Amino acid sequence: MSTFKDQLFQEYATKGLDRLRSELRNKYKPKKENRFDYKNITYEIGAIKTCREGLEFEISSKIPLELLSPNTSKKKYFNYVKDIMLKKDKTPLTVNMENIVTTLSENEKKERDYVKLTYVYSEDELYNSDEITKNVERLKKNPAGIPAISGVTTIFGKLVLVSIEETIYKNAKENINSFIDANEEARKKYCS
Repeated sequence: MSTFKDQLFQEYATKGLDRLRSELRNKYKPKKENRFDYKNITYEIGAIKTCREGLEFEISSKIPLELLSPNTSKKKYFNYVKDIMLKKDKTPLTVNMENIVTTLSENEKKERDYVKLTYVYSEDELYNSDEITKNVERLKKNPAGIPAISGVTTIFGKLVLVSIEETIYKNAKENINSFIDANEEARKKYCS
């Protein structure tokens, strides 16, 4: 069972991801639910989950099988994207290739392959206690800037939640932009 703190952290991290999803769906071609399309590759940002290490979420992209050159396997494309993503400052906890088969009718199935990245952000990565303490002192002098957050009574607690929302938004945006760039590099190398 999660704690009240976990629930609040998850709620505010979700707000950050929701804002990013909305922004990306407006910038690119929106698809169902949390997905968007950029240059015929579908991307998805999954839900935030709490875990022992902090907050976790997944981002995925469809491997564009229909665009791959005849001599390129999906595994080669996947490994290329994986190698790029593992060289980033914030590396994913896991990078997996996932195959999803959807039965459309008795005689028809739809098969897709995805690159799935799992990111975990520890509590230390989500907010800086020293910065928040400085902001608390500033807000005590001018309380007009204190966010109204139901169930949270301290200024420090409120600022932590605001920081989590903003940090997840910024970091997930950086993660997804790096992922789009990696897919673009792979597309140039392996697609006809």
